[in-house]
Amino acid sequence: MNTPLIPLGLAVIMITVGFSVNLREFGALRQNVFGLCAGLIAQVMILPILALSIALLLNLEPLHAMGLVILAAAPGGITSNFLSSLARGKVALSISLTILTNMLAFLTIPVFLSIALLVLAVPDLNTSSQSSLFSLPFGRVVLGVLVICAVPLTLGMTLRHFFPHFCQTILKQARFVASAIFAAIVITSFVTEWETISSHWSVIGPAVILLNCLSIGSALVISRLFSLSAQDAITIAVECGLQNVALALVICQLLLGNGALMVPASIYALVMNVSILALIYVGQNLITSQDTRSVDRC
Repeated sequence: MNTPLIPLGLAVIMITVGFSVNLREFGALRQNVFGLCAGLIAQVMILPILALSIALLLNLEPLHAMGLVILAAAPGGITSNFLSSLARGKVALSISLTILTNMLAFLTIPVFLSIALLVLAVPDLNTSSQSSLFSLPFGRVVLGVLVICAVPLTLGMTLRHFFPHFCQTILKQARFVASAIFAAIVITSFVTEWETISSHWSVIGPAVILLNCLSIGSALVISRLFSLSAQDAITIAVECGLQNVALALVICQLLLGNGALMVPASIYALVMNVSILALIYVGQNLITSQDTRSVDRC
């Protein structure tokens, strides 16, 4: 999997995300500041903490624990905006959270990775493993995520701003190509690490499923604490449930150079789609029933 085509493919994915962003949509954020704050807290802060807590609770091997933290610290997935609309969430809020979390990824991933390194430096680690863990390059991760995530995303947004008609015309085809690249990255990593995945499934599988469930659950709880609408809550839950698995896999393999780190993200790519289908079902029924009650009261 260690090929220059992988970061190039991820760059295409991020440019496509940028194509779908209308900068004028950010003006609507002033009317939903609480929703944006709740979403950022849930995704940027709570998810990595949950991942680290699960890793410690289930006593995961250090590299797999690190992979789980990298996955949780990754920004929103490329399909979250479309799936939020299917779940009757607020697309403008979803787009804003996706863009902001992807822009912040070059900081959030290295920071939580460093925290995980400190927490996971337990006494029973042998010297060679501990040395290997602490040799992970902070600066290289920052620069790498910036180049393969934030820069192409900004490029896509810039092209959409100056050439809106062109970007809108090719958006459907670009999304198809981006989805195909995403699927290729996930399938390749899954096949490459299949032996490790199958041999550690009994431990890593439950950890990944638990992270996905708690991510969605925590998003709903935080939305309730902020007194947000059902639409906002569903939107934030979708954003937290869907992670940018492709970015997590590229970081694990190309920037950190260890395939074992990819195992949690590879499994999560399968798990998250099941939970999102459930969220879409709940969202469609919940929002529809609320709309019906609102009409009845009128």
